Amino acid sequence: MSWSVSASGTPAEVRGRLSEQFKGPLAEKPAGLNDDGERETVRLIAETIEQCLGTFDPQKTVSVSASGHMGSEGYTTKAGAYQNVSLSITP
Repeated sequence: MSWSVSASGTPAEVRGRLSEQFKGPLAEKPAGLNDDGERETVRLIAETIEQCLGTFDPQKTVSVSASGHMGSEGYTTKAGAYQNVSLSITP
């Protein structure tokens, strides 16, 4: 499973664009992510981005990108499950 979001603009513009993009992975099953742990990770990343955007000057241009991937050692089981997450917020 994988997901990604990205947007550039003022903090308000970025909030709006990311809000729409986060609807995909956070949608109710089966449309969104299937794993509850990964859905929780995405929810926490969205909250973290929101908190960080609140620290920028409202007129400043900001770029945000976030992505994640979940896998496991066994293809048919969740044994050895792991997540890789990347988050970048730059002025």
